[in-house]
Amino acid sequence: MEKYKIAVVNSSSFGQVFKEHWSELEEVGTVDRFMVDPDIPGKELAEKLKGYNVIVSSVTPFFKQEFFDNKDELLLISRHGIGYNNVDLKAAKAHGTKVTIVPPLVERNAVAENALANLMALVRQAAPSSERIKEDRYEDRAQFMGHEFSGKTFGVIGCGNIGSRVAELFQVFGGEVLINDPEPHAPKGWFSENSKVKEVTFDELLEKSDYISLNASLNDTDLHFINAEALKKCKDGVYFVNHARGALIDENAMLSAVENGKVSGYAADTMEVEPVRASHPFLKNDHFLITPHTSAYTYECLHGMGEKCVSDVKNLVSGKPLVRELTETI
Repeated sequence: MEKYKIAVVNSSSFGQVFKEHWSELEEVGTVDRFMVDPDIPGKELAEKLKGYNVIVSSVTPFFKQEFFDNKDELLLISRHGIGYNNVDLKAAKAHGTKVTIVPPLVERNAVAENALANLMALVRQAAPSSERIKEDRYEDRAQFMGHEFSGKTFGVIGCGNIGSRVAELFQVFGGEVLINDPEPHAPKGWFSENSKVKEVTFDELLEKSDYISLNASLNDTDLHFINAEALKKCKDGVYFVNHARGALIDENAMLSAVENGKVSGYAADTMEVEPVRASHPFLKNDHFLITPHTSAYTYECLHGMGEKCVSDVKNLVSGKPLVRELTETI
């Protein structure tokens, strides 16, 4: 009987594009893929993963206290990504389970570049205008008016690893770049190297920005912090892009703001409830551009993420220190 049983949970990409990553794990033990309900109860999840002592996990499901209370010999959760709000770190440590994440730099360019790409596609109405051609309605093109980016004011909420890169990209357009980061996470020396950006209050950023990128982490104080009250403070016609966490916004408030014209558009690669179903009201309005959590889906980024998860498992097996282990800091 093999010592290590490895479960790849809710990751539709690990081992698919770079099949060698799956093969390398098979050299360590048996490897199985599980796709479960993102909100599966902890006890049920523990029962489903009974006997598996290593987990490679996507952004879901949630490994909370109930899961650990019912889980057997789990040694490691290696996150196939940089976020870890789906794991109760204290419960993991009490259970003796190590938790690791991918180094932020692995995803930095991929996520930031996709945020800009989706924002520009939304503003210039790339998707609906392309669909109109498919309907043989080329002559409708005058309906797809957009806005320029040059000389506009950009707001970045959350200036950590990815937010700081978004701010760097925004500077290309020559306008003012405003930063609000309640819990400063910018890379060391970043502000001195980017002297043209300006740190402002949350309200000032909302009031002045033409385009706002949400890059904050998700915690109890950030839940739905872009709500009806915040949206009222925004400049009329503002655009938002959210490639951080879906729950940073109140979806009902955003829908109302877009429908009444206060917000010109909202682009997001992450939603509060995933997977997103076709019945979601955002998908019925061309002023929204929603993509299926694909910001990290570049060949470069997926390769780096997979390499990190494989190295986590190999280091565990060989007794070597784990890189980016979160539970050791608690």
